[in-house]
Amino acid sequence: MGNPEVRAPEPAAGVHWDIDVDIVVAGGALAGFTTALHAHELGASVVVLEKAERVGGTARKAVAGMWVPNNRFMQEAGTTDRKEDALAYLARMARPLLFDPGDQYLGLARWEFELFDALYDNADTAFRALEALGAELEQDAEFPDYHMHLPEITAPRGRELFPHNPDGTRGDGESFIAALAGLVAQRQIPVHVDHRVAGVIVDETGRVVGVRVETPDGEIAARGRKAVVFCSGGFTHNEEMRRYYLGGRVVGGCAALSNEGDFHRIAQRLGIPLVHMDAAYLAPLVLEKMLHRDPTMMGVFAVPGDSLLIVNSAGRRAVNEKAPYQDRTIQMLSWNPHDAEHPNFLMFPVWDQRAADRFPGGFLGAFIPDSTSDASHVVSGETLEELAAALDERLVKLGAGARNTRLSADFAASLRGTVERFNGFARSGVDEDFRRGETPIEITFHGPVADDNHSPNGLMFPLSDQGPYYATILAPGTLDTKGGPRVNTAGQVLGADEQPVPGLYAVGNASAAPTGQGYISGGMTFGPIITFGYLAAHAAVQDSLSG
Repeated sequence: MGNPEVRAPEPAAGVHWDIDVDIVVAGGALAGFTTALHAHELGASVVVLEKAERVGGTARKAVAGMWVPNNRFMQEAGTTDRKEDALAYLARMARPLLFDPGDQYLGLARWEFELFDALYDNADTAFRALEALGAELEQDAEFPDYHMHLPEITAPRGRELFPHNPDGTRGDGESFIAALAGLVAQRQIPVHVDHRVAGVIVDETGRVVGVRVETPDGEIAARGRKAVVFCSGGFTHNEEMRRYYLGGRVVGGCAALSNEGDFHRIAQRLGIPLVHMDAAYLAPLVLEKMLHRDPTMMGVFAVPGDSLLIVNSAGRRAVNEKAPYQDRTIQMLSWNPHDAEHPNFLMFPVWDQRAADRFPGGFLGAFIPDSTSDASHVVSGETLEELAAALDERLVKLGAGARNTRLSADFAASLRGTVERFNGFARSGVDEDFRRGETPIEITFHGPVADDNHSPNGLMFPLSDQGPYYATILAPGTLDTKGGPRVNTAGQVLGADEQPVPGLYAVGNASAAPTGQGYISGGMTFGPIITFGYLAAHAAVQDSLSG
């Protein structure tokens, strides 16, 4: 969780260039590879500099869904995805308090609206171009948008694309990164790992013309005659920046460990303002996995099980357990003014032996272990009272790692009452408190209904009246952060005067996102990253060639 040093802008005069290419790409993962591929296709020479020991970044761990409005699969199927409706949905989810369907920009800042507008207009083109380069994609025609029940959704299914493996199976982040890396290698685009970009080099006009790079063999300078494109991710693993900008509201994140906000601080050294630095793509994390800095850790994107509920430190439910991960995490940050605390900051899934037997495994970051996986993050008890005691003992052991949280004195009694109330809802099929099981995305994330669950609501089942019972600890975290320098629709970084900084581009979580508090749907990072990587590559080549 470092805060590695970045350099002040370095004058280009007298610099010896160890690498001299048209376009330098900082970051060897989804954003960097797609940008590099398109720039190469346009005739530019490119180098990719990756800070970590291996390529792939956060994308390597992802499910790799991609949100692509009006994509070719929808068009071929005759599915209408109207632009005005798609933009209204994006605006409502990003800025619900500001959303105004009668406003020219739907209540968004103009630059936010323009990025959404460009996403709709160019996503299909960008994905077709990526396929033309050799990437294979498939559509999940039944995958629902996260909030498809809202009136702004007129194309509730069909926007979700996934990688397609050569053997006919659906790909994931690991296979997609491998495929993109293969396309990069085929084109002999050089990729250097363990190469951290620590600063930029500028000419006498202020144009960014290269970067200073830290390598295992010492420092080098890489020239980007046409552009430097930062694709280096957010600042999830920079603890100092997290504390300053996110105010302690998250304990960490599941982004690549190399995402330490390097470009954000490089931009500051250039006098470039940062915006939306208090925003992030959120997901609950298994606290103890985060504390161990497990590089394979995923957010808890889907909560497993039906005979399972989640309670806060008072032993009460506070969230729909099956809601999308961003929404669940926001509920973890609620404030109790009377006690001056965040009562839901740590949340505790509780499940029975039946759920342990029927829903094991780590799908989408799930926390119920199977027989082969690590179970050190789980506590157990033969009764709910014993479970409460074991859970509180674990919190004491974790201490500051758990923000010194303790269970309330009446936790065990409250938990028993909560379980009884939940069991009643499970039998009736109606969750009167949080409406669990009412939306299509909840059903999708839950997966197949257990064969012994004949309830009207297949996402709920009464917890057993006999132990053993199990629990773990969840804390709010990030997939990655949303803040950074503003960019225009060409990916050009905007300076304090709101004009493009010559030669400087950013794609992905290295730049500010327009998505506000929302996580629009599955693939809402992959879809825009691939789209704006395509646009940035075209703009960088054309801009610098003309200059």
